[in-house]
Amino acid sequence: MALTPLYKREYACIEKKIGNQAVAEISEDGLSDLLSKAREIQNQLCSIPVEERLIVIEKIGRAWTEKHRKGELEGLKNELSTSTGYGPKMIDMEFSLVPAALSALSIKQNLRSSFPFEISCLERFTAVGSNEYCWYRPRGPVFIISSGNSLIPPLIPTTISLATGNMTLLRPSLANFLGVKAVYSLLEGISGDVAELMREALAISYFSHDSTSLEYLLTKSKVGVVNFWGGEPARTEISRRVSSNPHHPTLIINGPLTGYAIVDAASAGESSALALARNILLYDQQLCSSPTEGAFVGSWEEAVEFATLVGKKLDELTEILPPKVTESYAYVIEGMRRSLQFKGSMVFKSESSPSWTLALSKSRSILDDALRAFPEFGLHTRRRFMEIIVVEKYEDAIKMIEGLPKRKSFGGIDGVQSVGLSVSDDVRERLCTGLAERGIFRILPLEDMYMRSPLEPYDGMNLAQAFTYAVYRRDKPLEA
Repeated sequence: MALTPLYKREYACIEKKIGNQAVAEISEDGLSDLLSKAREIQNQLCSIPVEERLIVIEKIGRAWTEKHRKGELEGLKNELSTSTGYGPKMIDMEFSLVPAALSALSIKQNLRSSFPFEISCLERFTAVGSNEYCWYRPRGPVFIISSGNSLIPPLIPTTISLATGNMTLLRPSLANFLGVKAVYSLLEGISGDVAELMREALAISYFSHDSTSLEYLLTKSKVGVVNFWGGEPARTEISRRVSSNPHHPTLIINGPLTGYAIVDAASAGESSALALARNILLYDQQLCSSPTEGAFVGSWEEAVEFATLVGKKLDELTEILPPKVTESYAYVIEGMRRSLQFKGSMVFKSESSPSWTLALSKSRSILDDALRAFPEFGLHTRRRFMEIIVVEKYEDAIKMIEGLPKRKSFGGIDGVQSVGLSVSDDVRERLCTGLAERGIFRILPLEDMYMRSPLEPYDGMNLAQAFTYAVYRRDKPLEA
């Protein structure tokens, strides 16, 4: 299927072939034409009450829910399953989460937590003191370069950018392009002046890495914000290009991160085993919040009992969310299992297929040692795999997290984003303090560490504020 950009007006495009896919990129001239209208469109968006903007966004979510209910997304589900590598049931579950990302209530909560005053500060001067006012204006146009491991992450910054009044240009990955386009294409079916204006404010187009259009956007165009989601080498290259742009756009980078699980013996029961198993299977551990290593605080015997219980839960959940396993991955995982056992880990695995693996190690990680025989088994290759390290003290678990980015087996990530906890109440506060002191962004219950609250920042950053700037106004001189 040809990948076509989404926008209201017809802008000049360049047809390209990438692999087996036909891709239409907005050309340099098309981008220049589009961006020339940015100030006018953003001023019009800012004149519309925030509530009305959110109503349109919510209508997109409702239209998506209706298409999902009627079974009209089956073809898209199969295409995304092929492009992302996730099973159809996983894609179907993700489809069910789209309306939550577009919920007016959730976005409003996010905006209220983002700004110190009423969200009316996004539409007019709002009092912040005696004769003092602030108006948060769009910093855009905002150019978002999103990652390809899930449909939901691109929706979050794009929707916040639109809600805060920005002209928004989104470049999805090839893996999730069709899904993102399908969501925002529903704007076409919403009537009214506000929806019409939001269609004018949004453009979605793929750009290849060697694209002259991408070069123009990063180095010459008058964009206000470039928001990049991803890792090396693209991150350094994007940073280099943006730094040469004479308009000096703000560069916001959401780098590659991972998740961690901490469980103690006192909390190691059915619920924590189910919680860990669910997080291991969801998105095949490809989200920044996915736990890719764990620490068990307790004795070896207690850890073996817990790992056995997690294995049972993994088998049960695998029937609901079966994996897509290639022959090459099956070969590598079997080799890794043998290597881990040889190095001293106790390995738990699925019996019927190589769908999941748990490795239990004493006091330290064995994975780096085992990886020497299978260097291709890097973090982004590992799926439904976790090493659980048995430690005596909670401080040992914190040290494991602190040292994780330096290890070969976690090459390519900046650090740990999310830590899911299933621990005793009497140590939780001390543990949370230690994690916060080491730069962890999210500390959550193990049960739903994959879920985001509308009140959460993103990797320690407030996106709504990052996409706006404050205009300060004072009507009377300050008293001496």
